[in-house]
Amino acid sequence: MKAALLAGGIALALQACANNGGTDPSTPAPTASCNAAAAQFAIGQLPDDALVARARQASGADMARVLRHDQMTTKEFRQGRLNLRLDAQGRIAQVDCG
Repeated sequence: MKAALLAGGIALALQACANNGGTDPSTPAPTASCNAAAAQFAIGQLPDDALVARARQASGADMARVLRHDQMTTKEFRQGRLNLRLDAQGRIAQVDCG
């Protein structure tokens, strides 16, 4: 009886780990791509919500982030993410994807 309960508990634990935190493996990953060239108009401007939204939409990205010049970032690449990189004065200095 104890062995059956232990085996059942182990099976549940393994199933929970295989589920990747609740994501459904049958759900396709986002397929948005990003075209940074289409958002170059933002360079030199101060970022606000409206500008970030316009740049994201123009690039075709499904998300955008604004990065300060001294901000540490993660290195994971996300195909559908637009990056608006600021200079020391807080203006957009570079637009890229990833």
